[in-house]
Parts: sequence; C-alpha cells; structure tokens
Amino acid sequence: MLRLALVSGLLVASAALAQDPPPPVSADGAAGVIDFVEGDSLIEAKGGATRIGKLGDPVYPADTITTFSNAELHLKMADGAYFSVRENSKLTITEYVANGDDGDRSLIDLARGAFRSITGWIGKYRAENYQVRTPMVTIGVRGTDHEPTHLLPGDPRGEPGSYDKVNEGRTVMRSERGSVEVAPNRAAFFRTDQRRAPRVLASVPTFFKPARNEQRFAERARASVRTIDTQRATRRDAVRKARGVAPAKGGAKPRPMSQAPARPERSSDRPAQKAAAQKRFEQKKAAATAAHAASEKKDAPHKGQQKRFDKKGEKGEKKSR
Repeated sequence: MLRLALVSGLLVASAALAQDPPPPVSADGAAGVIDFVEGDSLIEAKGGATRIGKLGDPVYPADTITTFSNAELHLKMADGAYFSVRENSKLTITEYVANGDDGDRSLIDLARGAFRSITGWIGKYRAENYQVRTPMVTIGVRGTDHEPTHLLPGDPRGEPGSYDKVNEGRTVMRSERGSVEVAPNRAAFFRTDQRRAPRVLASVPTFFKPARNEQRFAERARASVRTIDTQRATRRDAVRKARGVAPAKGGAKPRPMSQAPARPERSSDRPAQKAAAQKRFEQKKAAATAAHAASEKKDAPHKGQQKRFDKKGEKGEKKSR
C-alpha cells in the first residue's frame, strides 16, 4: 500500500508539472523564455554581461547559452518553438524575429554540443528564414523536429564533426562541398577534412538519446504546436498595437489608426486638377463681376439724383452772380 501511494503521488506530481503553463514570452524583443532548467547554465549577453539561467527569465537575440555537465535547459521561443539545450553545449541566438509577418526569421549558431528543436510558426510559414549553423554546415528545415549536433575533437560522445538527426519533417544539411536532405529517423554527418559532401549515415549514432526530461519537453512542445496559429495571430496583433497600427481586415494592408486611407496621387491626375482649379477661378470671377454689376444698378438712382442736385447748384451760382 505504501509503495502504491508513493507511485500515485509521483504520477500526480509529474502530471501537474507537465500541465503547468509555460511562462509568457514578453513583447519587448525577447527571443524566448526559459521554460525549464536543471544543473548549471550561463547566459551571456552581447555586451559580455553574464547571468545564471533561471526559470522564467527571458533570452534575447545575441545571447549565448552555455550548459555544463549534467545540465539541461528548455526554451519556449517567441514563435511557439521549443529548444532543449543538451549538456556541455554552447549556442548563440544570433537572430530571432517573430512578429507574425514576412520578416520573421531565426538563426542559431551552435558552437559545440547539441540541442533539439521543435519548430514554431517560423519553421511552418517561413521555413526559408530558419537556419542552424555550426562551424562546418548550415541546416535548413521543412517544418521539423530535429537535433543539430556539433562535436569538437576530444568529445567523448563521438567522432568530431557536424550532425543532424531528424525526428519529424525533413532538413537539408549544406556545406561548401554540397548538400544532402535528411528524412525522418535518419541522421546526416559532415566534417571538413573528409573532402566530400555531407552524407546520410547508415545508422543513427548512439549518442542521440533522450535527455532526462525529454518527455516533459516533448509534451510542452507538442501542446505549443497545436496552438501555433492562435499564438501567431495574437503576437501579430500585439505588435501592430504597439506600433499604433490597426489590425488588417479582409486582406487589406494595415495603416496607422490615426490616419485615414488616402488615394495616392498619380501623374495622370494633375491635368484634371489644373482644369478644375481654372474652372473654379472662372466661376469666382464671373460671380464677382455679376455682384459688381448688380451693385452698380442698385446705386444708379442715387447717382442720378446726385447729378441733378449738382446741376441745380451750378444754376444757383450763376444767378447769384
């Protein structure tokens, strides 16, 4: 009974952990947020400032993440993607823009070690803008769950070089010597001193194995993928609001909320505008002339009386003389 109670308690605790909502990604330019951390890890900013990786902390473009022995760090990225950084690894979030538009892009530089990536809306809608680079290759995706790896000489995990294992979707590994497409449940490999193009290995190397918290990572990543379109729309509207731009409706291009839509002036409009202005001038001129004539007509009797009065005055002067 005691053993059953302990097992039940562990299952309940595990379920609660898996269902905890991930920390939200802020809209202040953060590339992602730390969703899980175990062991020792460091985050180094572009300027050199270093901080310890903590649950809920944001990560930004140009941040470099380093994990040490027996460490594991999960990231929820701004586009809904999930990264699991393995132990003894170092990667840089070189670029990460996720505003829900055509400018979205992701560039990760993997200096050593490995990470697993379950892509978000960048991988889904802007796959051409998603890249992982190692010192030897560039890896592109087609809506993917994959595990880029780069082993340095002396790494006990395996032969030095760049690897990529695909779990779902497909990737393309490119080098200066050529490229190769990688299908699900296969792994590709390349090293520069072999003087040949990247190749798909006959079997997946044994060092590709789940991390201690792999199930937790996969569950949260899958949950994120299921709501990827909603996340993208929410992010896009938040960015537009921050920029003072109204959400687009019916495919129309967004415009500033304080600005009414205006038809752009075309060169063909200018003669018509000039003719209209000339017509308005002629109308005003005719109206002024008519008003002057009416005024003259109205004043004519007074002018006649003044003229007769002037003549009588002249006659009176003659008599007095």
